[in-house]
Amino acid sequence: MSLQILQKPRRSFAEETSILDGLRKSLECEPEMEVPPQQQPAPQWESCPAPAKLETEILSGTHQQVRNVKVRYDHSGITVYGVSSTYYLKQLVTQIVQTFAPSVPLMNRVLVQGK
Repeated sequence: MSLQILQKPRRSFAEETSILDGLRKSLECEPEMEVPPQQQPAPQWESCPAPAKLETEILSGTHQQVRNVKVRYDHSGITVYGVSSTYYLKQLVTQIVQTFAPSVPLMNRVLVQGK
């Protein structure tokens, strides 16, 4: 029994060239967008405590069972890093952060390691 490798059919050079030409034309025609001046933080961020305060709340809410807690804010939302022994503690971290910042996107990067 032989194995057959399935490959995507290659486009001809003419097809690839016409696709690239179309992309170039569409990029040339678009007007440049003006970058707005520095704006105030979005309303969703107004209720957020400082990262250090949020780290303290996570530690107290999990009875210091989540180690190496770090909270980072950036344009995409809140990211929480740390190490826990159970998935329950990881979920508890999510609940604690959502209590303080319910409308801000959250990335829970807490690593679960068994003992």
